[in-house]
Amino acid sequence: MNKKVLLFVILIFALLVGFLTSLSDPAQDDSYKFVAIDHYLTNQELVSDIDSLAKLIEHIHPNPYRFVAKKDFYSQLDSIKGTLPDSMSTLNFWRLVDQILIQINDAHSYVDDRFVLTDYINKEKLFLPLSAKIQSEKIIITKNEDLEQLLPEGIEIESINGKSAEEIIEALLTHATKETPYLKRLQVSDDFGFYLWKTYDWESEFKIHFKDKNSATLDSITLKGIPWEKRKKSSAAERDSFTFKFLNKSTGYLKITDFNGDEDEILTFYEESFNAMKEANTTHLIIDFRGHQGGADNYGEHLAKYIARQPFRKLSKAYWKITPEFKEAFDRRFVPKGIRWFKPIYLVNEYSSVFYGAKPNELITVTYKMKKPLPEKERFLGEVYLITDHQTFSAASIFAEMFKYFKMGKIIGQPTGNLYSFNGFALVNPTLPHSKISFQVSSVYNIANNQEQGLQSVEPDIFIDPKDDPNTYILENLIRN
Repeated sequence: MNKKVLLFVILIFALLVGFLTSLSDPAQDDSYKFVAIDHYLTNQELVSDIDSLAKLIEHIHPNPYRFVAKKDFYSQLDSIKGTLPDSMSTLNFWRLVDQILIQINDAHSYVDDRFVLTDYINKEKLFLPLSAKIQSEKIIITKNEDLEQLLPEGIEIESINGKSAEEIIEALLTHATKETPYLKRLQVSDDFGFYLWKTYDWESEFKIHFKDKNSATLDSITLKGIPWEKRKKSSAAERDSFTFKFLNKSTGYLKITDFNGDEDEILTFYEESFNAMKEANTTHLIIDFRGHQGGADNYGEHLAKYIARQPFRKLSKAYWKITPEFKEAFDRRFVPKGIRWFKPIYLVNEYSSVFYGAKPNELITVTYKMKKPLPEKERFLGEVYLITDHQTFSAASIFAEMFKYFKMGKIIGQPTGNLYSFNGFALVNPTLPHSKISFQVSSVYNIANNQEQGLQSVEPDIFIDPKDDPNTYILENLIRN
């Protein structure tokens, strides 16, 4: 075969591979998941959906009874089914399903609120016009969403619509997805009005009994609800996933809010940031993971290569539940449709190589290998500080545990928003047959390097009160210019 023919064959092959790689599944139509909140379900439909929920959790989840015994879980379900009314609105059933799923205590397994919330907003129903936090088992106002109905910051709420603060706190916590009581309280405090909506069927007015911190007497006021778009929590502020700057001539600052997006883009960001610090002879680096919502855990490994002083790994091991539903969801997310027929392609992907050849519903064990840091001339050799808080979640929490275990620097701030070892990779999103309520379920159980499997999240080396600025603390107390 002459060179021209060979080049032509190679070109055709490359074009064919490119075409096949470009083929993708049609965009998923989620319209069927939108739920009419005022639709009513019969008792038989309610019971059937609860049974379906339990079966799906058991089928997909690698260890659903980690924190609740199976017999206790089913005993709770029997009790719930025995007290169901003849009919129930979809919204109130959604609230019930939310509580049931939260019983397994997995922050990555939860009921989807988007499709219920959308119908609620479209029907112009209203929300509490206040922000509040749980503090020492009290509800304290932190902000007014509607300035026309002013109640000062610091006011203690004694009751809302006849429910005492104690009752409200207990009820709201049953809708918080985080795994420890401490984290659940912080989660509710982040958006008190949203969790009040998740819990109670209060649509327009809120009669509040409150106590001024300077008075022992109780006062009351009836506040009108506000629409979703007026809530300050209604939309997340736009923010870059990663940014870099110098805080002073000796200190670099990396702010990372997620491990999503294009992998090449974040690799380029790392390279450019560390090159800039090398050129400036930077001696200190602050990595800020506050509010980091996770993503691809290998993005954290790429970052660790620049700061590690010894071989490291993101996790000790993991257990993967390889159900057909998981494999289908994985393919849609990670493997182009046109090349799925070429099975060896699964060996190229870091994740799919884990379950290549697994039997249906098999629980496989993955042991992670150590990875080497970059050569010394390419690494950052100064002092590193990692800032965490209760929103440092999922892959960010994995990074924090790896950072701490392999002594890459000091962690400053508050405990992370995930346990040391936790369930995740919740790609499967089933829908209940009658209510059409959708939810997601974890398929992987991650074991931390330190083997801790209890109800404990990654602790900072130095705890900083949430109201204080950790950057200021680091600059004033840990960095010596």
